[in-house]
Amino acid sequence: MPAIAHATPDVLATIEPTLLPDGPVVVATDITPASDAAFAIAAAVASNAGAIPAIISVIAPTNMPIYGVDGMVVALETPEDSHEARISAVHAQQLRMVPGASPWNVTVTTGEPAHEITRAAREMNARMIIVGRGRHAGLDRLLGGESVLRMLQLGDTPVFAVEPTLTSPPRRVVIATDFSPFSLYAAQVAVTVAAPDATIWLLHVGPPYDETVPFLKERAGAYREMAATAFARMRAVLPNGRRNYQIVTLTGSAPDALLGYIAEQHADLVVTATHGYGFLRRMMLGSVAATLIRRAPCSVLVVPGSARTIATARAQQTPNARTRAFAIDDFDGELAAFSRNNSGRRATVEIDTADLGAQLLGHDLMIAGASYDRHNATVALMFGTSVLKGMHLTHSIAGVTGIDMACNAGGVDQVLRIAHEGGQTLLTLD
Repeated sequence: MPAIAHATPDVLATIEPTLLPDGPVVVATDITPASDAAFAIAAAVASNAGAIPAIISVIAPTNMPIYGVDGMVVALETPEDSHEARISAVHAQQLRMVPGASPWNVTVTTGEPAHEITRAAREMNARMIIVGRGRHAGLDRLLGGESVLRMLQLGDTPVFAVEPTLTSPPRRVVIATDFSPFSLYAAQVAVTVAAPDATIWLLHVGPPYDETVPFLKERAGAYREMAATAFARMRAVLPNGRRNYQIVTLTGSAPDALLGYIAEQHADLVVTATHGYGFLRRMMLGSVAATLIRRAPCSVLVVPGSARTIATARAQQTPNARTRAFAIDDFDGELAAFSRNNSGRRATVEIDTADLGAQLLGHDLMIAGASYDRHNATVALMFGTSVLKGMHLTHSIAGVTGIDMACNAGGVDQVLRIAHEGGQTLLTLD
């Protein structure tokens, strides 16, 4: 969440609640006490969501130097013995932390923990990954703070890092928002893990204005009005029940303001989103998410921006949405109509392939148009304000085999799906 919000209330006006994955709630454990806290929370979240809990545990290869040669992987046990021993240890940990529960399904793999956990979660279509915070045991733990950051860089699944003191659904929850679709989706995910009677603070950190200067005072007033409208629209899509929502606006550095407010309210969970910037997102998370994982005095839930993109695409399968497939002879005409209807809207583009999985091409791209070349079965997606001004990006998709469009109940375009050899490309409109 940046210190200055760039989204506007008009963005939230087009957002509808999106569907969470229908897979299990996954506990990631290294069978040490640092992972214990994840089990009770996973059981509660799974029960509230009507989901099945599951467990994944990764055996990290042992690197040993051999006579001065660079380290090589040496298995100290046979793979069968190692896996069987780990499964037994995991079941024992579950029995100790969730007594009386039926044994949960356990997956044991060998490899780099963060990579294997995110891969398994993606294959399971997991709702979220829950890990023990392990913060006080140092950052070199298998599932310590840096590994949580690594999971967020590699994966698309929300990660819930649980403090040992949190043994039931959180009742004091701070949700950081910059009014983007990503932070709204993070709030939707957060509500599914919060206690039914939780107090939830929706917190926005905006820019500081020196209101002794007339021009800046006027701008500060306009900003406050924008934030109030955005908060109202955000509240409109979050469930009420017995939860007590509070609206909070602070100014200054987002990480510092958040940490101070969390401590002041004695929060037991803080929630934030990352923005989906494809390769760059995977290389460097936002400062807010990284700071909270490393320094927050409570449990932390971080929702990758790409999770929202995937959930929005999933929403096209719901009864409230309408999906229409384009006839191949009408590809060019349909894309021309799509361009006329959506030019200037912002979109996120995701490429899903069997070999590479889901990769984000970009977020917040302004649609300039789309076209189809029937001679080589290629779709061109164009983004930017103007070719002449140099603000232009064209993404070509070869081997197109099908195109369909999902609209919401009001007929507004939501997701353009382009099927092609080896996978599909999803253009999700904000």
